[in-house]
Amino acid sequence: MKRRLLVLATTLGGSALLVLTFYLIGFGKVIFQLQEVGPGGVSVFIINVLLIFLIDAISWQIILKSYGYRLPFRDILATKIIGFVISYLTPSMYFGGEPVRAYLISKKHNLPLSKIGASVVVNRFLELGAGLFFIYLGTIWTLIEYDLPLQLTVTMLVINTLMGLGMVTLLLSFIYENRLFTTLADLLSRWNPLSKTVEKIRPHISKMEGEVFLVFRRHRRAALAAFALNLLGGSLIFLKPAIFFYFLEIIFKLSQLSLLFALTHLIFILQVSPGALGVFELGEVAIYGLVGVEAQKALAFTLMVRITDAVVIAIASFLALHFGLSKLWRKREE
Repeated sequence: MKRRLLVLATTLGGSALLVLTFYLIGFGKVIFQLQEVGPGGVSVFIINVLLIFLIDAISWQIILKSYGYRLPFRDILATKIIGFVISYLTPSMYFGGEPVRAYLISKKHNLPLSKIGASVVVNRFLELGAGLFFIYLGTIWTLIEYDLPLQLTVTMLVINTLMGLGMVTLLLSFIYENRLFTTLADLLSRWNPLSKTVEKIRPHISKMEGEVFLVFRRHRRAALAAFALNLLGGSLIFLKPAIFFYFLEIIFKLSQLSLLFALTHLIFILQVSPGALGVFELGEVAIYGLVGVEAQKALAFTLMVRITDAVVIAIASFLALHFGLSKLWRKREE
C-alpha cells in the first residue's frame, strides 16, 4: 500500500512538473520544432530505438544459447520489451523487469527458472557494463572539456565511482565464485522481519548464482560476444541526440555528445518518478542549454523520446496479453 502511494505521489508530482515546464516554454513552440524534424527524422529516430532492442535481444539470445537453450527469437525480443517497460514504469533506476523476464521465458518453454534467471542476470550485467563504458567515456571527456559547477562535478565523480566499484565487485564475484548474493541473503536472514522470506528463497538464489558462474567459467567467448553487441547498442543510445538534432540542422561535436550522455544518465540514475517523468524534461532543458540548444528544441527532443517510449509501451501491452502477464499480475496481487 505504501509503495502504491509513493508511486502515485511521484507520478502526480512528475506530471505537474512536466505540465509546468511545457507551459512556461510554450507547447506550440515545442510542437513546431517536432514538425521541423519531419516524418523522416521521426522514422529514423524510432528505427534507431527499435534497433537497440533488437541488438540487446540478440545479446541475450547468445547467453541463452551458452546454456544450451535455442529459443524462438520472437519470444526473447518480446520478453525483453516487456521487461524494459516494467522497469521503465518503476521508479527504481531501470530495474524491476528482470524477474518478470525470467518467469515468462521459463514458464512458456518449461525451463528451469534458476538457469533462465541466471541468463537474465548475466545479460543485465553486460548491459550495465556497456552502459558504464559510455558513461565513463562521457564523464571523462566532459570533465576535461567543460568547466562544470563544483557540486555537479562532485556528484558525477561520486556516482561514477560507486557504480564502478559495484560493477568490479560483481565481476570479481562471478569470476572467483564468491557467492556475493548468497552472503547478502545470509545477512538479511538475520533481520527478523525478512528472515522467513529470505530463508525461503535463499536456496534459489544460491542455485542461480552457481548458474551465473558457468558463463564466466565455461562460456567466456559467448559472454564477450554478447558484451560486444551491448557496446554496439550503447553506441546507438549515445548517438540518439545526434540523430534527432541532425534534422534540426544542429551538429554536435563528440565532446558535446559526451556531455549530454553523461549528464542525462545522472537523471535516470537518480530518478524518483516513473520514467523520470517531469524531471527528465526539466533536466534536459538545463543540460542541452549547456551546449547552446534552445529550450523548445530540447523539449522537442524529450517529447520525441516520450513518443518512442509510448510506442514501446503499446507494443509491450500487446505482448503482455500474449504471454498472459495479466494472470501473473492478478496472482501476485492475491
